[in-house]
Amino acid sequence: MSTANKLENFWYSSTPFKWLLWPLSFLISLIARLKRALYKAKVSRSYRSPVPVVIVGNITVGGTGKTPLITYLVNSLIKRGLKVGIVSRGYKSQIGEQVHYVSTDDSVDYIGDEAFMQSRLVEAPLVIGANRSKAVKLLLEKHSLDLIISDDGLQHYKLDRDYEILLVDGNREFGNRLMLPFGPLREPVSRIKQVDLVVVNSARSKSSSLGKMGIDYLQSQIVTSGLIHLKSGQNVSLVNLKENSVAAVAGIGNPQRFFQTLDEHCSNFSEHIFDDHHSYAVSDFDNIESDIIVMTEKDAVKCEGFAKDNWYYLKVDIRIAPAIVDNIVNKLKLNKDLESNDR
Repeated sequence: MSTANKLENFWYSSTPFKWLLWPLSFLISLIARLKRALYKAKVSRSYRSPVPVVIVGNITVGGTGKTPLITYLVNSLIKRGLKVGIVSRGYKSQIGEQVHYVSTDDSVDYIGDEAFMQSRLVEAPLVIGANRSKAVKLLLEKHSLDLIISDDGLQHYKLDRDYEILLVDGNREFGNRLMLPFGPLREPVSRIKQVDLVVVNSARSKSSSLGKMGIDYLQSQIVTSGLIHLKSGQNVSLVNLKENSVAAVAGIGNPQRFFQTLDEHCSNFSEHIFDDHHSYAVSDFDNIESDIIVMTEKDAVKCEGFAKDNWYYLKVDIRIAPAIVDNIVNKLKLNKDLESNDR
């Protein structure tokens, strides 16, 4: 097990040792609160986009299902006649401190796995860069848009926002509730009370923590939409997972989420965990013996160049109430724009 995985296990454990770290974690949480307060009071300057900005993020480290939700939102908003663009961090990209307009000529190594996958999932312009304000400006230089969605960036207060969606992993929730590096929190749990909408990503019927806090939220669930053959891109029957020995490969922020989804279709498989955003090589698979290797789509985009005939990935979608789109459109008064476009 890697150091990163060991650290994450501590973050989501209930060991009493965490209370020794609580004073330091509390100090870090005060700094996070002060940072947000300075931006709210306009003491620290932020960039205000001429079109509405929606942030889809979280307060914990690790996967919470942002990509499926953003894909759903973008596609749904486009169907309603809105022109939507996306900005993203472009983690593990090679663009340095610049911002970059993603094109079909870009490789996964150059723009990073998340941006590469996102560019395939939606027909919307995408700009990546650590400075999301500059990313928004570049996006607006190239396109006339009604709305911009920021993939992550809840803590990037240099970019002002009109609507915040906070995603919570319904299984892991907030772990030991300590701030980084002692726990998984980027901001205090109280931050959840300040966003426009909370989405709990889990098959469970309710979130115990949010219930105790009196927080209203929408429930979502990641569902499998297909088993894709990596070399051909063909969607094959999920029955293959029950009729063959299976090795599950995951290099994502929350591999257990992938394993739980896979367990719905194949109860017996070996688990092979790599660090999040791992750069795969053929040698990573040398000691994996099974009839079928199954991975996430984010892993798959990095393995296409050397994929073997028995490699597949699970295609997933998000199941959520369509009211989430109505909520955004109504809150941002985008209905008026749609009405004017119809005239």
